[in-house]
Amino acid sequence: FYRRQLPSTCISFSSPDGGAVFASAMANGGVHSFFPLIEQLQTQPEPAYCGLTTLVIVLNALAVDPRRSWKGPWRWCEESVFDFIY
Repeated sequence: FYRRQLPSTCISFSSPDGGAVFASAMANGGVHSFFPLIEQLQTQPEPAYCGLTTLVIVLNALAVDPRRSWKGPWRWCEESVFDFIY
């Protein structure tokens, strides 16, 4: 699965067309939710965790308090915080 080619219906974010789409969204104020999400972007630690990692990214972008310690005094959503799911 390394670097599989995107289907023809998709645009690579790093391509010239992808840059044009992003620039258009920036110019029209359509990226207000992009930056909080991209700040939290992380790769999934396990192939089966795609949904869980997406949940972690969204909850952290929305500043949802998991009400559990992550490391030391910090409370932060991370896959291991949801150990009751798997």
